[in-house]
Amino acid sequence: MMRRNRKHLTVLVLAGLLSLVWLFQLTNKSRFLQKAFVTEIREYAITKPICLPNKTLSTTEDLLCMEMPSFLPDYKNPCWRNGDGRLRCLPYFMQIGMSKSGSTDLFDRITQHPDILGNQGVVGKETRWWSWIRYGTTLIRKAKKKTFEDYLNLFNKPALVIDSPTKTDENGFHFAITGDGSPMDAWDFRGWTQIPQNKGLKEPQVLTPDLVRHVNKNTKFIMIMRNPVERLYSDYYFMRLAGDSSLHFHNSVVASIAILNQCLRNNSMLTCLTGNEQHQLWNRAARIHIGFYSEHVKQWLRVFPRKQILFLRTEDYSADVSSHMSQIFNFLGSRPLTATEMKSYGISLEAKKHVTARKKAKGPMLQKTRELLTALYEPYNKKLAEILHEDRFLWRD
Repeated sequence: MMRRNRKHLTVLVLAGLLSLVWLFQLTNKSRFLQKAFVTEIREYAITKPICLPNKTLSTTEDLLCMEMPSFLPDYKNPCWRNGDGRLRCLPYFMQIGMSKSGSTDLFDRITQHPDILGNQGVVGKETRWWSWIRYGTTLIRKAKKKTFEDYLNLFNKPALVIDSPTKTDENGFHFAITGDGSPMDAWDFRGWTQIPQNKGLKEPQVLTPDLVRHVNKNTKFIMIMRNPVERLYSDYYFMRLAGDSSLHFHNSVVASIAILNQCLRNNSMLTCLTGNEQHQLWNRAARIHIGFYSEHVKQWLRVFPRKQILFLRTEDYSADVSSHMSQIFNFLGSRPLTATEMKSYGISLEAKKHVTARKKAKGPMLQKTRELLTALYEPYNKKLAEILHEDRFLWRD
């Protein structure tokens, strides 16, 4: 009897010990998950960068030290008047991302709406100021630095239209808006080293989204993205990079991935994607960096709420232009257009603008290249789908 009791007691003790081990592992796992959750929250927390007077890193303006005027309440577009009474305006919306995803075609259709205006930048669309011109650079060359005042000047003509009686209702409300359609603003953050708040940092803490928010926290954004594999192939021939065939493209992709892997040995993905040296190397091979959409989107959602950013897929837009344009006009709060108006303004026409004809002439991508790029982008597509809660951004269709 005693032996049986001892055996029973031993079993109970062992069961108890196993339970303690299980609880310990569960607690550690819970702490890990909790830590990961907190990290995720911190990652998307709205940053509050501050003005650093007399600590400028270069001749680049410290936008965070600028006190923005109050916008006029009887204007839909963010506008104010100078001391001389002249109307000054910022863009109501910014169409950012992604290069070779149909951004030019989309912006052109948006600004065919009678109440939506372009700007005085490149092709009436791209100011290129936030990412390039304010830092004295373009894609690969240096340029003369332009100030915030220079940026505002690109909206002088739209401001005149916004201020006109033809764009004013019977209650005196000015309903016209203007936009900035610079796709590089979504992904090109190379100028971060010239932002005073980043002085001495290895990795940026203040980026374009932070600066835009300081200027106008209510800015609306439209971001259009294309399957990153297809985007890169079109981009390669559009940019006329390292060669002129599918085999040249494959070799360029291999070279670009090697550049990324070399950088990632000692740096984070953010550091690599915002590094000027890496950009210049990719610009001479294949611009794979643009296709890591989740990494770029995170920076915008870190600062702006989801409701202010409309995310579109090129594939969906191309399949049904009219419904997407109606969705965009609704998002911008502009009056809806009838099917007849859409057609008369050229908004619903099927023909696309700026098709990369050179890519078509070169034939399809090599299968080995497609497999390589699919493997490269798949984890980031998954992350993007998780962030946006949209499985269509997996690009499995």
